[in-house]
Amino acid sequence: MDILSKYGYDSKLFEELRNKFISGELSRKNNLIRGKVSAPEESMYFYCGRDKGKDSEYSKIADNAIRRGKLGIVIVNGGMATRFGGVVKGVVEVYDAKSFLQIKLEQIKKANEKYQTHIPVYLMNSYATEASTIEHLEKNNYFGLKNSIKCFNQFIAKRLNADGTYFNPENESYYGPGHGDFAVAFRKSGYLNEFISQGGEYLWFSNVDNLGATIDGVILGAHISQDSEMTVELAQKYAGDKGGAPAIVDGRLEIVEQFKFPKDFDQDSITVFNTATYIFSAKALDRKFDLPFYYVEKTVKDKKVIQFERLAGDLSIFLKSMYVVVNREERFFPIKTPDDLLRNRMKLKEKFG
Repeated sequence: MDILSKYGYDSKLFEELRNKFISGELSRKNNLIRGKVSAPEESMYFYCGRDKGKDSEYSKIADNAIRRGKLGIVIVNGGMATRFGGVVKGVVEVYDAKSFLQIKLEQIKKANEKYQTHIPVYLMNSYATEASTIEHLEKNNYFGLKNSIKCFNQFIAKRLNADGTYFNPENESYYGPGHGDFAVAFRKSGYLNEFISQGGEYLWFSNVDNLGATIDGVILGAHISQDSEMTVELAQKYAGDKGGAPAIVDGRLEIVEQFKFPKDFDQDSITVFNTATYIFSAKALDRKFDLPFYYVEKTVKDKKVIQFERLAGDLSIFLKSMYVVVNREERFFPIKTPDDLLRNRMKLKEKFG
């Protein structure tokens, strides 16, 4: 089987996107939202820690759900980590010879012990990360979770030159079209149906490089109590932060990626941002989603290339969503570059070691 077939390349869809790009319909300008955009009121968010009584109630709800096997974990491990030198980030050492993936899995093992259960773990890999990830897991006996870990892959697409022709340098022609593949790829893999059929109800979704995105009873309990289909973890925005944020678009609160905001919109008017950690109600994912693809420019071998990507945060357009403001110093530790790792290594070891 060739690489495109193995990773679910959809030639019909890609040609549709390519033609939209060539015609000008898919462009940086057309990434921008055309609707009315405004900043949310603080009352639209749920704040952890403000009501100890409620927090205790939510924790009890979550405790019961986890012990009854209702929770699964999704770890997004398909990114190509271009800012990290193109390595497979999940297998990179963080501290004491432990990789990102090992630390994430050890956190789940501790949760299994705490709740006396076996939480299923779903790793979303890609053509760029699958082989190294499987090798890392097998070499380390799946860190004691072999019976709990299941791998599936996001899709694959071709890069284009600026004129719409195919970009062909060996081993640089393909890419994974974003974590927005998750809902489609997970459903297509059969694991969503399997999880639901085994009594699973909630999926905690996070990036492999955010070690702070651990199981939190208050957040899960709030998700369950509010009958939410998607819960988004938000954190206070610091100067220089980049990324998506919650915004009201034509009257609906949803996650809006930074590049989608109209040029005249003051993004500083929104004081929180999206950490890309979510809880999904599994049954809400058992449907088709018409997630938009966006025009993205990258530089490969000093040459501009064009990619089409979709975002998991856009599921908030379709799902009944709740927005939780979390303690950034406790739950958000993104490591996007080697310098980030050097600066934060001791802090991560103190926190998770």
